[in-house]
Amino acid sequence: MAESVDPVVIGIVVIYLIAVVVIGYYSRIRLKSAMDYYVAGRRIGSVVNGLALESTYLSPASMLGLPAFIFLIGYPFWWAMVAIICGMPLAALLTASALRKYAPVSFADYYADRYGDERLRWWIGIIVIVGTVLYITLSLVGMALFMVAILKMPYVIALIIGTVIVMFYVVYGGMIATSWNAAMQAIVMSFAAIIAAAAIVWQLGGFEGVYFAAQQSYAKIWNSPANAPEVPHLFSSTWIAVLCWYFIWHYGFATMPYTVVRFFTVMDMKTARRSIFWCSLIGGAFYVSLQIIGITAKYLIEKSHPIAVAAGGNMTATQVLAAIQKTYGIGTVTDYSMIAAVEALGNPVILGILCAGGLAIAMSTAAGWAVVVNTIIARDWMVKLLKWKRAEEKPVLYGRIVSFIFLLIGFITAIQPPALVLDLSGWAFVVVICSLGPGLILGLWWKRATRTAMWVTAIVMFVLSMFAWMRAHLVLGHHARFFLNDVLFGNPNALITPHQTWLIPLGFIVFIIVSLLTKPPEEERIQKYCVELTKEV
Repeated sequence: MAESVDPVVIGIVVIYLIAVVVIGYYSRIRLKSAMDYYVAGRRIGSVVNGLALESTYLSPASMLGLPAFIFLIGYPFWWAMVAIICGMPLAALLTASALRKYAPVSFADYYADRYGDERLRWWIGIIVIVGTVLYITLSLVGMALFMVAILKMPYVIALIIGTVIVMFYVVYGGMIATSWNAAMQAIVMSFAAIIAAAAIVWQLGGFEGVYFAAQQSYAKIWNSPANAPEVPHLFSSTWIAVLCWYFIWHYGFATMPYTVVRFFTVMDMKTARRSIFWCSLIGGAFYVSLQIIGITAKYLIEKSHPIAVAAGGNMTATQVLAAIQKTYGIGTVTDYSMIAAVEALGNPVILGILCAGGLAIAMSTAAGWAVVVNTIIARDWMVKLLKWKRAEEKPVLYGRIVSFIFLLIGFITAIQPPALVLDLSGWAFVVVICSLGPGLILGLWWKRATRTAMWVTAIVMFVLSMFAWMRAHLVLGHHARFFLNDVLFGNPNALITPHQTWLIPLGFIVFIIVSLLTKPPEEERIQKYCVELTKEV
C-alpha cells in the first residue's frame, strides 16, 4: 500500500532544487571560455574545492551503499569507514600538489606528456568511459530512490525527473556550476546525515540506546574485523581486509578521474593541499553519521516504520523493504534501507533534509563524472586526436552533447541497475585504478616508469579487471568472489575479495616489472614531469 506524500518533505526539497537551478543559471552567465567549462578558470578556493571534493567523491555509494552493506551483511563496518577517511591526506602528498603544479586540463594530459604518447588518450578515454557509465548510473539510481521517498511515485518516473534535473545544470554550467553546486551540496548532504543521526540518537534515548539497537540486530557489530560474524573470509573480515578497503578507497581518492580533476580547478598548490583538509574534516563527520544510521536501520525499520507498524510489528526489516520494492518498482531495494530507517522516525522535516542531502550527493557525483567524460571526448579525442575543427571552434557545445549522451546512457542502465550502488562504485574504482593508477603514481614518483609499462598495464589490467568482475558476477554468482575459485579450488565460494581488490597490487607489480625490462624514458622528460613536479611537495 502506497504511503501519502508529505508537503513538508516536498517543500524542503523544492527549496534545495531552486538553489541548484539558480546556481546553474548564474554559472552559465559566468561561462566565458572552454577553460571555464573544463576547469572553472582555475579560480576555486580551498574551502569550496574541499567541499566539492567531498560531495563528488563521497557518492551515493557512501550515503546509501555503506549503511546498506551494514544492513545486509551485519559485520563491523566501522573500520572500513575509518579507512576511507584517514587516508585522504595522502592524496595531497601523492597527487594533489604535483598535479596542480603541472596544471593540466584533462585527466589524460599527464599520461600523454609523461609517457610521450598522445595515443594514450584513446585507451585512457575508454577506461574512463566505463567508470563514467557506472558512476552516473549509481548516482541516478540514488536520485531516483530519494525521489521515491519524496513523492511516493514509481521508481522509473522518479528516475526520469532526477535525470532531467542533472542534465539541466551539468549541460549548461560545466565545471563552474559543478564546483559551486558541489560545495553547496556537500554542506546539504553532510548536514542531512548529521541531523538524521542526531535524531536517531535522540529517539533511541542516547548512545546507550544506539548500542542496544545495534546489538539487537547484529550481535558482534562492535567486534574487531577478525571476529566478523557473517563473513568469515580472509579478505573481507580480517585485518587484511582493512588494508584491502584502504587501498581501494584511498588509493582511489588520489587517482580516480573525478577527484583528480578537482585539483586542476584550484588557484595554486597550497589551495590543493588545503582542499584535502576540508574534505577530510567534513567527510569524517558525514561518515560517523552514516555509521549511526547504518547500525540502527534494521531495528528502527522493524519497530517504527509505518509499514511495519500497520502490520502490527510482525514484519522483518527485509519484508518491509520488499513491500516498498513491490509498491514502487525499485530494483535494488537494499539501497533504500537507509531512507527507510529515517522514514521510521516519523519526522517529515528530518526526512526532507535527508532527501535534499541525498539528491545533493547524487547530483554532485553524476555532474563530476559528466564533466570528466566530456573533457576526455570533446577535447582529447575530437580536438587533440581527430583534429575536428568544429569541436575546436565550439568546445563547450560538443562537451554538452557528450554530457547529455552519457547521462542518457546512465538513465537507461539505471532502469534495471545491475548491482547495489556500492558494488557499482567498487567496480568502477577497481577497473580504473588498477589500470591507470600505477602510471599516475609511479609516473610522478619513480624515474624508471616507462611508456611500455603504461601501455601494458593499462591494457592488461583493464581487460583482466573487466573479465574478473563479469565472470564472478555471471558465472560464480557474486562479483566479490575470486574469479578463478571454481577452477583453482573447485569451490565458487572459496575466496571473497571485496571489489576484486587483488587487482590493485597486481597492477603495480605488472607496471614495475615491465618498467624494469624496458627502455627508460628520456632524461628531459623525467626531469620535467617527475622531478620538477614532486620537488618540495
